[in-house]
Amino acid sequence: MTEPYRPDLFADAQAVQVEREGRVGIVRWNRPDRLNAMNSTMYAEWIEAYDTFNADPDIGAVVTTGNGRAYSAGADVGGFERSFTGAEAPKEKVAPHAPFAPWYMADGKPTDAAMNGLAIGIGFTSILWYDVIMASTQAQFSARFAAIGLTPELNSSWMLPKLIGVQKSKEMMLTGRIWNAHETQDLGLVREVVEHEDLLPRAIAKAAEIATNPDSTLRVIKRMLMEDLLTNDLSTIDRRSSKNFADARKTAEHREALYAIREKRAPRYHDVDYMQDLTARVERGEAR
Repeated sequence: MTEPYRPDLFADAQAVQVEREGRVGIVRWNRPDRLNAMNSTMYAEWIEAYDTFNADPDIGAVVTTGNGRAYSAGADVGGFERSFTGAEAPKEKVAPHAPFAPWYMADGKPTDAAMNGLAIGIGFTSILWYDVIMASTQAQFSARFAAIGLTPELNSSWMLPKLIGVQKSKEMMLTGRIWNAHETQDLGLVREVVEHEDLLPRAIAKAAEIATNPDSTLRVIKRMLMEDLLTNDLSTIDRRSSKNFADARKTAEHREALYAIREKRAPRYHDVDYMQDLTARVERGEAR
C-alpha cells in the first residue's frame, strides 16, 4: 500500500520535485535543462507522487507546474530517435502504467495544472485530463504533432473537442502552431491567466479551495463527470445522477454539513477522529 506523503520519500527523485502546502500536494517537473521533456523516469515519479497524495487523507488536491521556463516541451525525443537508430537506451525508471491515463486521472484527487511556460505535445495533451488549468502570462501551448509527422496521443483528439469544440480543435491540431495564454483562455481551455509571479500561489489557493471539501464527495463527482462524458444515453445519466445523489444524502459528510449549517460553524470534514465517530453514528442511525 502506498504511504502517505513525507518529505523524505522523494529526496532522491531524479525528474520531479515533490512538496506540500497545507492540504495541497505540489509536483514540479524538474528537468529544466531539457525544458522538462518527459521521459520514463518522470512518468514513474509522477505516478509515485500522485499515488502518495491519493493515499494521504491530509492532502485534498494536487498542483503540477514546471521548473525553469517550460511546463514541459513534450516527450523526450531521444527515445523516438532510438527507435530508428537502435541506440542503447539510458537506464530509467519504469512507469507501472500510462502516467496520464483518463481513468487514472479521473479516479484520483483533483488536479490543477499551473502552466508556467511552454507546453508542447504531451506537455499539452496531459493537462486535458486535469480538473483546472491556469496559466502564467508567459505560458505557450501547442499540439505540435502534425509538424513532426506524428498524431495526437492520450486520447486528445476525443477530449480536446469536448473542452473547446471541434473547429477550434481542428485548428490547433492541424496547424500545430503555438498559442499564447490569452488565446487559449479565449478558446475556453485555460480557466485563468495571471502574472507569472502570481501563478503558483494562485494555483495553490484554488487547489486549497477545492481541498476543503470532503475527499469522498470529490471522488464521486470526478467519476460522475467522466462517466457522463462517455455516455450518450440521458436515461443512464439520469439514473446514475439520482442514485449518486440519494447515496450522498446518507453519508456522514452530508450529515456533518447539515450539523455545520445548524450550528453556524465550518464543517469538520478533515477531523479524522470526529468523522470516524460520526460515520459510526450514521451507520447506527444515531446521528440526529
